[in-house]
Amino acid sequence: MIERTDATREDREGVAIVTFTRPSKLNAINAEMLEVLTAAVDDLRQRDDLRALLIKSTGPYFTAGFDIFSNKLGTPERFAKQDMAGYRRDYRRPLHMLLDEMEEIEKPIVMAIQGVCLGLGVEMSGSADFRLASENARFGLPEIDIGVIAGSGGTSRFTRLCGIGWSKWLNVAGEQIDARTAQIAGFVQAIYPAESFDDDVWAFCKRLIGRPAEVQAAAKLAVELCYDLDRNSARRVERIVNTPLSMRDRQELIQKVMNRKKKAD
Repeated sequence: MIERTDATREDREGVAIVTFTRPSKLNAINAEMLEVLTAAVDDLRQRDDLRALLIKSTGPYFTAGFDIFSNKLGTPERFAKQDMAGYRRDYRRPLHMLLDEMEEIEKPIVMAIQGVCLGLGVEMSGSADFRLASENARFGLPEIDIGVIAGSGGTSRFTRLCGIGWSKWLNVAGEQIDARTAQIAGFVQAIYPAESFDDDVWAFCKRLIGRPAEVQAAAKLAVELCYDLDRNSARRVERIVNTPLSMRDRQELIQKVMNRKKKAD
């Protein structure tokens, strides 16, 4: 287990677990927390024994967003040392590159959102594959109030996931939504009771890593690709991806499913 002041990392039964532990600062995300998360994402990509990544928090806030004070984002001193090209370069690196890697990596990433989730927390969640929320969760993109837009996926990914109307509600109106509304909007996939949230999240993770890893990898790529294609092209992707999967020996997997069905009956 890796322990830092503001984040911890634990590997448990094939799941890398990153926990934000900075409740006194509402889990505002600083460089140390990003460092722990980046290492976990790198390990998830490289290590065969890790099947999934779970990102969670302690306290009433999942996160209040990016810690603009510790990172000095938008301060006059920072602008005095950079031109716009330099700002764009540093803007992409490392944060945008980390979130892009979370989206691209061929293993599932789960966000367990137990409380208020603002700014970068929403943007990070948009890069994950699964967003599980407690009944106490709430979501918002307050960047407009400090004179910028949500520029690390809060505009682009949130619009892609939830559509223009809900994106304007958060990005333009600066409004927040609760867990149930987030599920209606298509952002949250499941809501669990607060009292059983951790157990329900872990049960989901166990089910998730119980599926065939190589098929999950292919399915993640296929889903993302099909979203951006017309109907006919998407059907071709299904045929291309499924041909080698279907032509291999799948008797062991089929028997496993049949045995599970017999037990359920």
